[in-house]
Amino acid sequence: MKVLHIIESLGVGGAETLLVNLLPELQRQGDEVTLAVMRGPFDLRGALESQGVRVVVLGARHRWNLLGASRELAALVRSGEHAVVHAHLYFPAVAAALSRRLGLSRAAHVVSFHNLAYARGVNKAGAGLRWRKRLAASLYPRGFDAKLAVSAAVASHYQQELGLRGVEVLHNPIPKTLSDRVRPALDVPARVQGVFSVLVPGRLVHEKGHADFLQALSQLRAEGRALSVTFAGHGPLRDALSQAIRDAGLGDAVTITGVMPHERLLDAMEAADLVVVPSRFEGFGLTALEAMALGRPVVATTAGGLPEVIDHGVSGWLVPPQDPTALAQAIGRLMDDAPLRQRLGDAGRVRAQERFSLPALTAQLREIYRRVVQANAHGARNP
Repeated sequence: MKVLHIIESLGVGGAETLLVNLLPELQRQGDEVTLAVMRGPFDLRGALESQGVRVVVLGARHRWNLLGASRELAALVRSGEHAVVHAHLYFPAVAAALSRRLGLSRAAHVVSFHNLAYARGVNKAGAGLRWRKRLAASLYPRGFDAKLAVSAAVASHYQQELGLRGVEVLHNPIPKTLSDRVRPALDVPARVQGVFSVLVPGRLVHEKGHADFLQALSQLRAEGRALSVTFAGHGPLRDALSQAIRDAGLGDAVTITGVMPHERLLDAMEAADLVVVPSRFEGFGLTALEAMALGRPVVATTAGGLPEVIDHGVSGWLVPPQDPTALAQAIGRLMDDAPLRQRLGDAGRVRAQERFSLPALTAQLREIYRRVVQANAHGARNP
């Protein structure tokens, strides 16, 4: 089957990283895959093309040139005789739905929802967000044959916010390279000898909860605990977080790495005593799942899809979001209990491998493709 995926850019992000893992596996299982990208950055293009995935850059560069993008997409579908169009994130989804609604594409259309886009505090409120929401609500119901969400929390969010029906859950998988990973940790941020090391992976943005973690760290330091913390990521809050670290007197304890190649991030996870995901909002929680797959103990919040990834007290430890005291208490408990850390890490590895296998979840997606293509051929489209 020929499948055309479309995404806005190939910068380093959750949805983009998912495609680096998913699209080659789709091809290994027998589909012919092309990825259409609306605009730069193209950081992950090489990772896809090196695995045999064809990447095409659309010409309509401005994100609001939706009519131009929908026409280009339809032309690409026709020229490649693609049976399925699969859109990811807002602007690609709107362009794909518009292409269907205008009758420009006869392919089956699928959309994946990756985040809690309309939750209070995730995106800037105002007329612009309200307009985006109205446009999506008007186009998506009849613009897609299947609507997928990376977690039940995300599915519920889109059903409530956009009035959608029939949103199915298809979790993100762990990468195949991670499943096959056997080498020891190398080339990781320097650790202070004898000091408990914590890794906080994720983009430096409001919803990832770095500010809450810094408050928890201050409480732990006030108790006399010594920690070596690495913020593994980059983003618009880097300067603000650096200033907050200095203001709190935590400069000797916290390092911000900036951009990290994914393999080096995995090295850092393997070397850490504990991985913390203090998110305020989280569509799924891929970094938590990656840490679990590596056998590392994880403390995370109950935000969004994280409780679907982590079984509290069994394969990780969960605390309420935006609760620095609860976060500090959980970290302190795991610092004091090495056997508990070992049990959580071992159970997390098993859960990741059994519940979030890349081959198994890819096979489920291919079944969805076959279903919607058959329905589309008979004119029986989903509402």
